[in-house]
Amino acid sequence: MNGLDLSCLNGAYVSLLEGREPGLVEAVLRARSHPRDDAGVCWIEDSHGNQLYEVIDGVAVIGIYGSLVPVLSFHGSEYITGYNCIRIAAATALADPDVKAIAYDVSSPGGYVSGCFELAEFLREVSAEKPTMAIVRDLCASAAYALSSTAEIMTVPQTGAVGSIGVVRMHGDFSKMFKDWGIDITLIHSGARKVDGTPYRPLPEDVEAKWQTTVDAYRRLFADHVSAGRGIDLETVMNTEAELYDGPVNLIQARDLGLIDQIMSPDQAFAALVASLSA
Repeated sequence: MNGLDLSCLNGAYVSLLEGREPGLVEAVLRARSHPRDDAGVCWIEDSHGNQLYEVIDGVAVIGIYGSLVPVLSFHGSEYITGYNCIRIAAATALADPDVKAIAYDVSSPGGYVSGCFELAEFLREVSAEKPTMAIVRDLCASAAYALSSTAEIMTVPQTGAVGSIGVVRMHGDFSKMFKDWGIDITLIHSGARKVDGTPYRPLPEDVEAKWQTTVDAYRRLFADHVSAGRGIDLETVMNTEAELYDGPVNLIQARDLGLIDQIMSPDQAFAALVASLSA
């Protein structure tokens, strides 16, 4: 590690498994070789060794799995993925001379708004420089669809599901339950809006209206990114009304709308991508 320029880590803490230091060095050197600001280097769990992705026949396979969160200190889980991990994996693959194309292996119901659209914008830049394909394994919804829509080609198996181009924010009102239990909750606060949305009181109409405005704006931003990534008009995206397209008949509708490109198995999709590189 002596003499290695770590400025690209942007002050991030990095956890390393013993004996995996070469993997970090390789990732940092690749990231530094490309003029980008890529924060959030992460360590790779045992199942993925010291690599951020697997390279098969010149294709880097990057997983988008499970719940999607802004920051995660590890990569490779089937149940959760950090936007920071996807970003550094894509940036590294972009600078990797052995990688001729990138495949996103997708199986996710979605996740957080925070960080999603910034990553989507970056992944569109990646698609402009190297061929990319989003290969949906089964489910690609909400934030997962936002990211997958950045790929040049998106495929879904006939038993898969895509879409849910919308945003949800939930409020739970526990005030009646506590009242029935004989429990009084006192909120001592400074600032009239400090306890907006507290679960210990009913949601005021003005707060609900404000939240509705916020989620409407996020949905519009979501639709803008899908429109840019898929090359379809904004009205078409908005008119989906956050529908989830699942099963053979609904996926044909999604394909006709331009939300996906092909209905095919993941194996067929990957084989087609590899074949296109040698054509």
